[in-house]
Amino acid sequence: MKNLYRYITLNICFLLLIAPALKAQQLPKGEVRGAVFSVVNEPLANVSIYLLMPTSEAVIKTGVTDATGNYLIKNVPTGEFILQATAVGHEVFRSAPIKVDGNLVRMDSITLVVQAQSIGNVTVEGRAPLVQQRDGKLILNVENSTLAAGNNALEVLQRAPGVSVDKDENLQLMGQAGVNVTIDGRQTFMTGEQLATFLKAMNGDQIKSIEVSTVRSARDDAEGSVGTINIVLKKNRLEGFNGTFLASAAQGEFFRGNSSLTLSYKKNNTSVFGTYGFTRNKRQFDLDLMRTIASEETTRVFDQEASLVETNKTHNYKFGIEQKTSDRNTLLLQFSGDNDDEQSLNRSVTNIGARQGTADSVLNTITNSRTPFNRYSVNLNNEFRLDTLGGKLVFDADWSAFRNRSDINYDYQTFFPNGGLIYAPEYWRTAMPVNIDIYVGRLDFVKNIAKGKFESGIKYSRVKSDNNLAFEEFVDEQWQRFPRRQNHFVYTEQIAAAYVDYSREFGKASVKLGVRAEHTTSNAHSITTDTINKRSYLDFFPSVSTSYSFNENNILSLSYARKISRPNYRYLNPMPYYIDKFTYTLGNPFLMPQYTDGFTLNYTLMKMFNFTLGTDITHDAMVESLGQDEETGESWIKQENLAQTVTSYLNVNAPARIGKIWSMNNNLTGIYMHFTGPIAGDVVDQGSVFFQGRSTNNFTLGKGFTAELSVNYNSSFLYNVYKIHARWGTDLGVNYNFKDKRSSLKLAGTDIFRTQKNNVSTNFGRFDSQFRQYNDNRVLRLTYTYKFGNLKQQTRRNNAESEEKSRAM
Repeated sequence: MKNLYRYITLNICFLLLIAPALKAQQLPKGEVRGAVFSVVNEPLANVSIYLLMPTSEAVIKTGVTDATGNYLIKNVPTGEFILQATAVGHEVFRSAPIKVDGNLVRMDSITLVVQAQSIGNVTVEGRAPLVQQRDGKLILNVENSTLAAGNNALEVLQRAPGVSVDKDENLQLMGQAGVNVTIDGRQTFMTGEQLATFLKAMNGDQIKSIEVSTVRSARDDAEGSVGTINIVLKKNRLEGFNGTFLASAAQGEFFRGNSSLTLSYKKNNTSVFGTYGFTRNKRQFDLDLMRTIASEETTRVFDQEASLVETNKTHNYKFGIEQKTSDRNTLLLQFSGDNDDEQSLNRSVTNIGARQGTADSVLNTITNSRTPFNRYSVNLNNEFRLDTLGGKLVFDADWSAFRNRSDINYDYQTFFPNGGLIYAPEYWRTAMPVNIDIYVGRLDFVKNIAKGKFESGIKYSRVKSDNNLAFEEFVDEQWQRFPRRQNHFVYTEQIAAAYVDYSREFGKASVKLGVRAEHTTSNAHSITTDTINKRSYLDFFPSVSTSYSFNENNILSLSYARKISRPNYRYLNPMPYYIDKFTYTLGNPFLMPQYTDGFTLNYTLMKMFNFTLGTDITHDAMVESLGQDEETGESWIKQENLAQTVTSYLNVNAPARIGKIWSMNNNLTGIYMHFTGPIAGDVVDQGSVFFQGRSTNNFTLGKGFTAELSVNYNSSFLYNVYKIHARWGTDLGVNYNFKDKRSSLKLAGTDIFRTQKNNVSTNFGRFDSQFRQYNDNRVLRLTYTYKFGNLKQQTRRNNAESEEKSRAM
């Protein structure tokens, strides 16, 4: 009940927050009317008209001229504004400040001057805002970002609104785990370490934008109890032959670099495209870990310092063909792949004693590992347009294969504090091939029916994961199998889904209703222990959303959706996976999916400011649990189902413009998270409030120079039984566009004050540990980009109208 009170309180606070804005909209509204002509006194159609604030230049209202060159902007609030008129091939017009006081303001006729260069062929360069709000999603446009250039996909994702990454490189949204990551709307079927490895192998320069959403419709997969992060890849739509070459070099603790080449050719109804990239990334991870294991008889303290050097060599590639087989049908076939060879060397020293600073033994550990990661994917997509009103039938089929292997060698030597060996060195080695095959097919139908939009579809997916761990130790001058640590685990999962969705507008209001059914069949087979855990269950996932436009500057929407997060395949494996001699992860074959009821209230002000208030109530929440052996000193981590978690959040995204050269986007998230239920042999009933904020600032410096500054902050908070300590970071970059409009040079520094540290501690029940980690985030990077081919796109009269109207939306 107290969680309900919190949610009601947050709603009241939110309504109080927006009340002044709504009240302002009740003041008398004015109108601005005028006309735009060419230099030969002919009316100009499709000219974009903007009303701007005089100081910040924030866009207040927009409009477009009609065929006679006239425009009319209604419902203009009282105040002083600047009117701006823009059209392709013409110079920008800006008026002197005008006052609007509830009456009609008639502007003098505007004459737009043609730009000096010929407009027979012009290069149309549209730079989208850094963050946009569309269809309930916050969209981060990173295509031209100075700070994103040369980074991998995981590094780029961290800049999206509400997105963060924990110490184990797991993605979180609004402070919560359970995020569904898709690429161009297609599910990756990966979480945890596998997803992190995949994203680190993806070149961030392939990304156009990142879509973040905490709401879902019935068409979307129910997976993702918090929400979805969709990665939208770049696509070329220009006629002729085009390409982009990129080379990037960076220096952190070690040198790293990457290069890529993208080519495309489009003629008439055929498009052929391909890309190849190579990355060499060498990083250092510094770790300090202290664990205190107390018992009735004695106390043992493990004080560990470790340094891990990781080297990745990655090849990623994609090629495909898109063919318009008729006026109504388009076929797409594409193949993509990644080949990543990761090698790491981990050296650690662990002082073991009755208290910190006093050791009775010292453990030196050297761990060598090699982990090749290979992914191959084929996608077939066919879209058939049923009519000119948006009706279509879409078929999509995917096959993905992951062929990976992990070979690790452990070298343990235990010394007295004076340096003498206590007993003979210990040598272990493991080898674990991991084969994952994913098959997906779906069919979607869209049709306008009864003044609304009807959507339905079916989907089938099958995933098979085969993990076979071989564990050996060096005894009597030879390698011998360690029977109790062998581990062969096979997991298969099939999901059959169907959905219906219907949306319709009723004047200023709109409603969308839908339901999705998913039948899941899974088989977790531990061949080593000869145990099988089968499950078969049918779930229904309703969703509903409604919105109301008080006027074009005040839009309010409310949505509800039921969602699910299924366990990672590795979390179900009952056998231990050793990290070092005293630490391992342990699977839980009885781990159940978690279900979330998500409520979201969204308010958009002036088409720019976005407020999202949400509450997620999760049952059987999957959380990390601890275990330790007081005799051996071993500790382990596994996943368990907690009774319930309740998370309420308020996310505010506010762009601003200061003068002509400075624009910024500010994103602030306030979160309250509460955990309730049994965990690690005890009961948790605790929560905390915390904040996440990021301010991204762009500066137009003139003469081809631009700059970007990003500052982020995460306050400390309680997550289950852990305290996550505060962290912050600052990134700065400068970009220069050469006069040929084809080349650019970017210089960027990330985490320039070396403050992005992952510090975690717990003092819960019998568990007492502190964890400090730094992941080599301070990097100086230089990136060169060159575009070649047909960069100029002819602007035809027949498509100018749609282009200009979209720019004015």
